[in-house]
Amino acid sequence: MFKSKFLILLIVALTMTGCAKETEITYTPPPIEDEWSVTMVQSGGIMGLLRSIRVSSDGTYSVVDERAGGRVEGTLSGNELAHLKDLVAGFSFLTPKIPMVCADCFVYEVEIQSGGQKLVVETDDVNMPETGMGPLVEFLRGVMDSALQ
Repeated sequence: MFKSKFLILLIVALTMTGCAKETEITYTPPPIEDEWSVTMVQSGGIMGLLRSIRVSSDGTYSVVDERAGGRVEGTLSGNELAHLKDLVAGFSFLTPKIPMVCADCFVYEVEIQSGGQKLVVETDDVNMPETGMGPLVEFLRGVMDSALQ
């Protein structure tokens, strides 16, 4: 009796979730003002990576690799900073249709601050293409990789 009630409840629950309408939400960063910053934390993967980068509006950056114990500071070139500012100003994050479930993927948390406001979004390797985070994440990963070589 208990098993049949449980089975009926399970079927009803699955039916209700299957009928739920998917809602996509788009998030945009605060307007870019004179002083802004972008921070990205990359974590996960098979080896438990934990790296971060913070870039300020003046082009200075700090990269930290928690696992290796390294820290590097530097300054972006004028072209790199202009490209990053364009990426940030045009950034929009679309919530993924599929929840993040990826055991060995990298997870990326991006925080954009400007004018006392901030946007914090997160994605993984699987959902990144549909969220719109790809260009910004790839740029920041490139700076991290170069700095930590």
